[in-house]
Amino acid sequence: MLKDERKAHNGPFFPHASANSTLFASSSFGEVSRKRYFSVGFSLVELMVTMAVMAILLAAVAPSFSKMMARNDLAVASNAVRGALMVARETALIKGHPVSLCAGAPATGCTGDWSAGQWLVFRDNNHNGALDTDETVIQHDALPGAGGVVSIDGNGPLRSALVYTPLGHAERVSGAFGAGRLRVCVDRDITPNAREVVIGPSGRVRVQGVDFGGVCPSL
Repeated sequence: MLKDERKAHNGPFFPHASANSTLFASSSFGEVSRKRYFSVGFSLVELMVTMAVMAILLAAVAPSFSKMMARNDLAVASNAVRGALMVARETALIKGHPVSLCAGAPATGCTGDWSAGQWLVFRDNNHNGALDTDETVIQHDALPGAGGVVSIDGNGPLRSALVYTPLGHAERVSGAFGAGRLRVCVDRDITPNAREVVIGPSGRVRVQGVDFGGVCPSL
């Protein structure tokens, strides 16, 4: 009789298994899962410590990052100014007519005010240093960051207009030699904090670093 009852049972025979043991296993698994779920989070103390460490790291890195950005702004701005002078000279040589560079914008013409950080390169047919109605603007550009960290100033012929002749020479409107300087500066504690684009009588340009101790004096 017992042998037949065992044959009639399809699954493995567990004399001690019951519905209660199944329920206990299920509830135990759920408890373990909840413990694992809550163990992956952060406590309030851990979050506060993490935020404090991040604040210290940011305070240490911020000055270095600010100086790096100031150096980058100075390099980009001085290269832009040098590039404009080279465009003016090369265009005069290639096209065979006077080309002028001045502070200003197409709507206002030459203003001589470099504080706005804008300049014009234009075909100057009559060598008068003014953008006339029949003359073409070759380039209009502005300093990156002008009016903020980066500033620019000019002396000599750059206070009005610098004229490049078809021979590539730099002249004033009067025909005198056009030697002068454009100073690009950042008011930050970096060394050097300024670059001067120097124009020789031949029209060639060179760039030199100048340090003013984090300030930007006028030329």
